[in-house]
Amino acid sequence: MAKLTVHGIEVVEKTLDGLDKDLQREIIPRMLKAGAGVMVGKWQDSIRRHHHISQKGTSHMVDAVKMTEVRYETDGASIEVYPMGTDSHRINQAQKAYILHHGRHPTNKGTKGITGDKFVTEAEKAAKREIAEAMQTALDRAIAEKKG
Repeated sequence: MAKLTVHGIEVVEKTLDGLDKDLQREIIPRMLKAGAGVMVGKWQDSIRRHHHISQKGTSHMVDAVKMTEVRYETDGASIEVYPMGTDSHRINQAQKAYILHHGRHPTNKGTKGITGDKFVTEAEKAAKREIAEAMQTALDRAIAEKKG
């Protein structure tokens, strides 16, 4: 669902290009994890704000929002944030989030339709600046540690 990447951020790219490859391999995961940490919090806030918790008041989906490990691809590195695992009824959390975000048409088997509320888009928009700040802070700290 939410995917953070380091390519495409021009200022950060220029800074990273000036560093040696070993240092880049150390800094990039720290930056991605810092940004993903912000995104996890924003997802959780949005889930609570839209009342996507069970009728018993449990917060299975809130607790299930986590970040993946850093993945390296040919065009950069990435990390994803979404609800992982299943709830107490063995329903996939990511599938529930998808339906709550996008909605679902009614079926002929008697299930009602669900109007999507775009809670993920809301979380991503709310987190955009904070993610950039967290990633920049992680970069600055890592560079300062190497110099000091």
